Amino acid sequence: MSLPTKKDNQDVAIKELDFDVVNGGVPADFYSSNPCLVGYAYIRFQVSGNIVPCCIAKHPIGDAYKQDWRDIWHSGAYENFRKKMAKIHIDRFHLNDPEWTFCQQCSHFEINSELNATLKIKRD
Repeated sequence: MSLPTKKDNQDVAIKELDFDVVNGGVPADFYSSNPCLVGYAYIRFQVSGNIVPCCIAKHPIGDAYKQDWRDIWHSGAYENFRKKMAKIHIDRFHLNDPEWTFCQQCSHFEINSELNATLKIKRD
């Protein structure tokens, strides 16, 4: 595995500009047409043992020191997170619930966009 080159970093910056993203901020209308699918593609292990479904989530899903991560991945708590995030474009809770405003700083918007395009999710 090689380290990213300056060109690679420039390519990432161009992708971020294409989404009108500045400093990790998510475009205001991104979640109006995209549910969050990061719970199906990402898991983060923190030094404390907490497992969170994304890098900025405030809601630990489990504890890696007390549970096997595979059990956490398939747990009811993780499934509840996935279901909640699948409705973000409908409920828009991240705009007015202080517990979820971290979604406005999401660094996974590109993953979400690509997953949504790949899966061709139909929305109401």
